[in-house]
Amino acid sequence: VLFANSALSRTGLIATLTVAALAAEDMLGSATLGGLPAATATVGIAIGTPPIAWLMARSGRRIGLAVGMGVSGAGAGTAALAVNAGSFPVLVVGMFVFGAGIAAERLSRYAAADITPVSRQAFAISVVVWAGTIGSVVGPAVLGPAKRAAEGLGLEGLTGPFVLAAGLAVIAGVVTVRWLRPDPLSFVAPRDATAPRATVAAQLAGPKVRTAIAALIVGQVVMVMIMTMTPVHIRRAGEDLGIVGLVIAAHTLGMFAFSPLTGFLSDRFGRVAVIVAGQVMLVASAVLASFAGGDDRLLLVASLYLLGLGWNFGFVAASALLTEDAPPETRVSLQGLADAIVWTSAAIASLSSGALLEAGSYSLLALIGASMVVIPAAVLLRYRTALVAAAA
Repeated sequence: VLFANSALSRTGLIATLTVAALAAEDMLGSATLGGLPAATATVGIAIGTPPIAWLMARSGRRIGLAVGMGVSGAGAGTAALAVNAGSFPVLVVGMFVFGAGIAAERLSRYAAADITPVSRQAFAISVVVWAGTIGSVVGPAVLGPAKRAAEGLGLEGLTGPFVLAAGLAVIAGVVTVRWLRPDPLSFVAPRDATAPRATVAAQLAGPKVRTAIAALIVGQVVMVMIMTMTPVHIRRAGEDLGIVGLVIAAHTLGMFAFSPLTGFLSDRFGRVAVIVAGQVMLVASAVLASFAGGDDRLLLVASLYLLGLGWNFGFVAASALLTEDAPPETRVSLQGLADAIVWTSAAIASLSSGALLEAGSYSLLALIGASMVVIPAAVLLRYRTALVAAAA
């Protein structure tokens, strides 16, 4: 059920994010604010994460996921109306609401860890992330058909992907309500009444949590900065939406397809080793992207694929590192707060990506992304002794 929920949600998310910058540029005639719709969706995820995490902690993962899917469907529907009417402000509002609901799907990876021993939690998380493979293939593939279907109904062509996302969110919500039983949180061991009560603040001071959050932030920021503006970079070179879909498909394939392998490697060789490998991939992908012209299809496919794979290594391993020592009473709250910090950072990256593209170039954007890997590297060096001792 978690797999199905994630697959449906990711398909809609990838479809909408791929065309959001294009719709914005069509409305405004410039790419300066092209990253704003995706940024507001990410802000929506950041702001929506704490209340959905609170709802999950109070009422269970099932209720939290179902409510999130309903909210995301409403947001995608609003965005569809905005695109058809040519209203940029309403598009921004719709994407914000859409993102707030998608926050539930992002937290669903932790539900898989709820029902799994610590030694296999990375693999459990990776299976849910793996569901995004469906979105990585189907999402870009339906851009053309969805556009033509919308045009056939007399609507603006880019309305189609947003309508599709709304429908998929409704289906995901129904699947969750009907079949996610028993609730994953019921498998989490209760708190030891004799142990001191843990706090989220105390957890945030720990080496594992700080390392995990640093890796999650940088992986998301680098990925969002480059991915968001790649469709604009391609279209400016005269390529059509099909090429955009091909490149984004390669990217999202890297993000999701090898997730089970990432989970296995994280459980086998340790979360930190896999995080380091992911950061190296992010740097390599950004450097490749800096040399890619908008019509350089092969180089763009290679760099965006590697960008996705590097993100996957960091996302799966860091999510497991964040969760493995979290006590029951702070587990969901810590996950929600960490995700809120991550998506806030990603929103800033998405918003700034369009301005950086206009002020500089796609190459500059990519190189800035590459330089950001110094942040998790510094955190790893700061806590290397504690992390090695914990892994022993």
